Amino acid sequence: MTIVSGNALVTSEYDVDIFITTSINGYKFNVPYTFYFDGNKVYIYQYALLKHTIEKKVNVKFDNLVFRILIGNEIGIIENYVKHPPHLFICFERTSYPSKFFYRKSQMWIGAQVSKINVFGHIVYNNTVNRMLFSANVDEGVIFEGTGVVVLDENLIFSNKKEGTYKNRKKQSEQ
Repeated sequence: MTIVSGNALVTSEYDVDIFITTSINGYKFNVPYTFYFDGNKVYIYQYALLKHTIEKKVNVKFDNLVFRILIGNEIGIIENYVKHPPHLFICFERTSYPSKFFYRKSQMWIGAQVSKINVFGHIVYNNTVNRMLFSANVDEGVIFEGTGVVVLDENLIFSNKKEGTYKNRKKQSEQ
């Protein structure tokens, strides 16, 4: 299962199963599942058909994987990370305050450390989407942070077309 978060134009470059976006303007819904965050709620589409609307927290099951979606204040509730942990946490927040941006970012990092599960965060800060992937491994910390496209491969490992998966790059740098 490949997850891509970013601009709809990149969906043609990958075999995408889940696309995460904050804008559906001009999007053709040509991906099996789309998670659209409007700043308050997450809408889950199966192709162009709206299946679910999420306001706070929910577990979503795809095949044999479970994702927990956390929105807003749910990011800061530690019980959301330790009770029945999923395969991946996907978090969403919208803010224009720098302190809230860093506060949510730190909560996601702590959530990854406490749960031992990776956390994939999306914070819309001043109308710019900041994507971050926090590792459950203490020595790795933040795997990715930025405004660019994020691709998680079928093993839910960060990858890109130029350098391969995060684990492969790490092994090459150690040699």
